[in-house]
Amino acid sequence: MSERGSSGAPESAAVLQSMTLLATLSTAEEVREAMAERRAGRDPSAQAPPDLAAARLHDAGETLMDLLMQLVLGQVPQRDDDEDLAHAVRHFDLLMKLRRAERLVTTMHQHLLSLYPDVSEELVEEARHVHDEIEAVVDTDTEREGEDRPALSDVLERGISFVVWTRHEA
Repeated sequence: MSERGSSGAPESAAVLQSMTLLATLSTAEEVREAMAERRAGRDPSAQAPPDLAAARLHDAGETLMDLLMQLVLGQVPQRDDDEDLAHAVRHFDLLMKLRRAERLVTTMHQHLLSLYPDVSEELVEEARHVHDEIEAVVDTDTEREGEDRPALSDVLERGISFVVWTRHEA
């Protein structure tokens, strides 16, 4: 049973079905993690003890930095004769990574709030700005047509700067 057409390339339907499955699994994992946290008695919106908040902030920052670096490296210019399907897959990957980065920044913001006033108000506010810029890039494709959006490279640079700032301050 082959998913390939006569030319040997994957058929669009199979690739799109795989992308849909991946998005569904990603959402299911988010729900599973949230339910596990709640069952363990942890409310993600509640203040965490400083030592726990600092450890979780560090972990989220490391994961966010890895993800941002993947996005930076993924911006290598592609060939002009790019197939529509390959472009769609790359775009899907970009959106999935940006959504994950958005969730990580939200997590970091919550932990920064738990550490406040031991961290600066400016750092806490920067988390909100980074989140909003990532959201603007993601939402432009669907909801914000015609609105100005920040350039992806600028958003990635600001995100990386935010992680570095967090490492130094928290």
